[in-house]
Amino acid sequence: MSLLKLYTFSFVLFSVMIYTNSKTTLKKTVNQLDKMLMYSGWKNLNDLISITYYKKIYYLQKLIKIPTKRIKGDQKIRALTIYLGCTYTKVMNDLLLVISKVLKECQKNLFEENDIKKGYICTEQLVNIISLFIAPLATLLKEAMDALDLLHETPLAYHKNTYIISSELKRIGNFLENLNERTLSRNNISSYFWTLNTIKEFYEKIGEKLYNATVFQCEFVTFNTSSLWKEWKIEYNAIIDKNIKLGFFKFLNGQIRNYIKTIIIEKYFQLGFKYDPLTEETFIPTPDKIIEIELDLKKTDEEPPIPIQIENH
Repeated sequence: MSLLKLYTFSFVLFSVMIYTNSKTTLKKTVNQLDKMLMYSGWKNLNDLISITYYKKIYYLQKLIKIPTKRIKGDQKIRALTIYLGCTYTKVMNDLLLVISKVLKECQKNLFEENDIKKGYICTEQLVNIISLFIAPLATLLKEAMDALDLLHETPLAYHKNTYIISSELKRIGNFLENLNERTLSRNNISSYFWTLNTIKEFYEKIGEKLYNATVFQCEFVTFNTSSLWKEWKIEYNAIIDKNIKLGFFKFLNGQIRNYIKTIIIEKYFQLGFKYDPLTEETFIPTPDKIIEIELDLKKTDEEPPIPIQIENH
């Protein structure tokens, strides 16, 4: 056998082996995906009308029908990953709009009214909301999106230019590193000006990137609205009208905590994602795992420690 024929034969044999392995893996993956889609949360996602991928429109209810054909397994995984990314973008956009409202209030206290005390209290509360609630949620949602994406034979995670949503969720999750570049000091009010400007610039860029990443792929029911903030303001004013004393930030912390709990239940656990507390990683159970009907969440009512340094002396 000539060298050329031997090379050709070896290449064909290698290709057949790769093809066979990929088909075996795909069968396991499809079973894993179908098991995941049995979770009730997929039927309850209602932020989107449809998504578009390579000029083809996908509707969620059609995507979650099971069983999945092996030949279309990767196609379904890709579409569901994009759908999940769009859903998580909507969640973060709603929270970023709340943050922008609080940010304006803090800036007003410091810049316009020159109310230093209100200004630094407002800023510290805002930083803690971002650190304790927004950043950890973004990290969790990114990991869920990545776990689904990794079921695909060629994950989008290896193509950063087409996987922008995951990258931006990671940046939101790591934002505390930016804020910790400078310690807040009540003896140096410029640190508060710097913090507010940093938050403003960061979230404006994030919001723009998330919009650009989804504008052509995601058809939302509604997107750029402040409905969450308006709803909370109405609820807070109703409490105040009853002569009940309740600080706005205490109220806001409670609202955001409850909202994020709901998001984690409905758009994480009820979609079949699991969290391993030992490795601190998100994973999708294999088909041999029994679906848990009841979900037990760790109690989170206790106030977590302040994650950012503040000097007040």
